[in-house]
Amino acid sequence: MKISMKKIINTMAVAAMAVCVLASCGSKADENVSGREIHKDGSVTGRIVREFDETLYSVDGLKNMMDEEIRSYNFDHAGEHITAGDVSCTEGILTCIMNYASAEDYAEFNTRRFVVESFEEAMASDLVKVSVKSVKDMTQTDLDTLDKTDDLYVLITDETGQVSFPGKVLYVSDGVESVSNKQINVTDNMDGLAYIVYENK
Repeated sequence: MKISMKKIINTMAVAAMAVCVLASCGSKADENVSGREIHKDGSVTGRIVREFDETLYSVDGLKNMMDEEIRSYNFDHAGEHITAGDVSCTEGILTCIMNYASAEDYAEFNTRRFVVESFEEAMASDLVKVSVKSVKDMTQTDLDTLDKTDDLYVLITDETGQVSFPGKVLYVSDGVESVSNKQINVTDNMDGLAYIVYENK
C-alpha cells in the first residue's frame, strides 16, 4: 500500500508539536508555511513545512523514503510524473518540496481530491453547480451563470491550506479566504469541497 509523503513526514515527526501542516498560519502569503502552487502548464508544486526533531529522526532517512516512494509512483505510471525538490531542516523546521506533473498526480500521490479543469470542462461534467462569491466585491453568484472564457479554470479540492495560482482568483466558495489576488487559504469551514475559479495566465 502506497504511503503519501505527508503521512511519511507526519510519522517521522513528533506528534505533540503544535504546527501547521498544509494550512495557513496567518492571513498573509508566507513561503514558510505549507501549501501548493498551480502553474500555468498544469503542473503543481507542493510544499510541506513543519517542526522536525533531528535528535529523533533523520533528514537523510526521510529523503531516502521520499526517493523510494517517488520511484515507485513513477515506475507504476511509466514516466517521471513526480520529482523531489529541496528537502532541508533549519533550526528544527523541515521543508519538503515536491514537483508534480499534473493535478492528477498530486491528487493520487497524496490521496486527496485536487481537480483542476478549464471552466468549460468543469461545467460540462457538472462539477461546479454551486454558489460562489466574487473576491472583488463578495457578491454571491452561481457558477453556471458565468461567462466561459478560454483562460478561466477551476480548482476543486477537499484539502485545507494555502494554494497559489498563475493568475487572479475571481470566485471562491464558502470557507475559502483570499490571501492575495493570486493566493487563497482553504479553511475547515468549507462545505466538503472548496471551489476556486481563477485566470490561468
